[in-house]
Amino acid sequence: MKKLVFCIILAATCATMFSQTRKERLTEHVYYFAADSLNGRAAGSPDAAKAAAYIVNEYESMGLKPLYDDWYMPFNTNGKDYKNVVAVLEGNDPELKNQYIVIGAHYDHLGVKKGQIYNGADDNASGSAAVIEIARALCSNRDKLKRTVVIAAFDAEELGLYGSNALADRMLGEDGLDVRLMMSVDMVGWYKATNSLTLMGVATIKDSRRVLQTEKLNLKLKNFEWSPVTATDTEGFAKRQVPTLAISTGIKSPYHKPEDDADLIDYDGLDKVTDYLTDLTMEVASDESFAASGRVARKHRSGHPILEVALSPAIGSSHFNFPDAPFEGKTGFSYGGGVSAQLNFGHLSHFGIKADALYLQASAPYLDETAVYSSSLKYKGSELRVPVQLIYQGGGTGTAFLGFGGYYGHRFKTSLPSDWTVRTEDFGLSTELGLKVGGFGLSVIWMSSLTPFFNEKSAPSVRQGTALVKLNKYF
Repeated sequence: MKKLVFCIILAATCATMFSQTRKERLTEHVYYFAADSLNGRAAGSPDAAKAAAYIVNEYESMGLKPLYDDWYMPFNTNGKDYKNVVAVLEGNDPELKNQYIVIGAHYDHLGVKKGQIYNGADDNASGSAAVIEIARALCSNRDKLKRTVVIAAFDAEELGLYGSNALADRMLGEDGLDVRLMMSVDMVGWYKATNSLTLMGVATIKDSRRVLQTEKLNLKLKNFEWSPVTATDTEGFAKRQVPTLAISTGIKSPYHKPEDDADLIDYDGLDKVTDYLTDLTMEVASDESFAASGRVARKHRSGHPILEVALSPAIGSSHFNFPDAPFEGKTGFSYGGGVSAQLNFGHLSHFGIKADALYLQASAPYLDETAVYSSSLKYKGSELRVPVQLIYQGGGTGTAFLGFGGYYGHRFKTSLPSDWTVRTEDFGLSTELGLKVGGFGLSVIWMSSLTPFFNEKSAPSVRQGTALVKLNKYF
């Protein structure tokens, strides 16, 4: 009789589980992860451990297997222990099963601050819920998978992407596995508010528009991750030249605020996003022609590219130097912009040669020789400056650089009331100091003329100086 009752209860439980819609399961997952009882799932905390155990229970119920000997992949950062949950679905193709697709989401959040619980429903209960349901759908279609799919739940993302970096180190470093794509699902619960799902990193995939296309929802495709102040769980893989997609509905939710609660999530949208990502994972894991493009986001490059090109608007000042006089000229406003190209020296990547072409509208006060201490004349000119410099630069995400060289100048049109004519050609020295972060840079360039400003030998000895602040957008 007891066995009969047990079988009835088990059958009822299974019937309930399978009768649930995906949207209902997503809702359950988010409400569990974002409940006050989990106190914001601070990385490495007992509450985060409860979230990890919930994920393990879901994976076991599907028939998934752990990638390693245990469900938990422990790692230590700054003397504290954390753990990822990593599952695997082995591919069925004899050759392609040795290629890996990784899809993951971080399950930790900010915990409790000043007595307030940061539940992190969108960030990132939504992504964690989506990945669980993607895993469920993949399990149901495991026979169609040619490549092996790794499903990861990351700890300690909020502290600095430690969980995803630990998995990247293990898979790509210690294990030497062939990872063909990594997808990070982070904050995907506000589709209705943004009316788009953003995929960053599409240029790292060959023929990406064909691979990613869908009619199920509105996609916003970004070639690369570019922000110098933000990072996602793709980073550890992207820096090892693995194609990556950072997937999100944006930050319109109460990002990193106590108000990020489960009742604000757009569950219809989350269901659509999960459906699309399931199809995408199936496509990538089964498409024999899927390949990397060979392109990498600037912020993920370990070194400097051979050629760098930038657009550079600039503002600054011009002034006149009077070498033979006991006074200095005042400064005037200058503005303009142009392009630059820098060739880096391969194995000597700390060095390069940079050439700019800057078109400027320059102005500067010029002393009136008839009343030196009481009045001045106004110089205005349209000028081309072409500085060519030897560059020394650092490495890493934020790269400082120093350049020194010379420049060629050409004055197209000048205006200065004077008895002497302004020289058209100009040569001088140039120095530049700057910083490159991600795809942007900020620099200051100084140019000092070595040639006389006037043509006539009887004219006063005058040299032109220019200082510019340049905002550089690299491509």
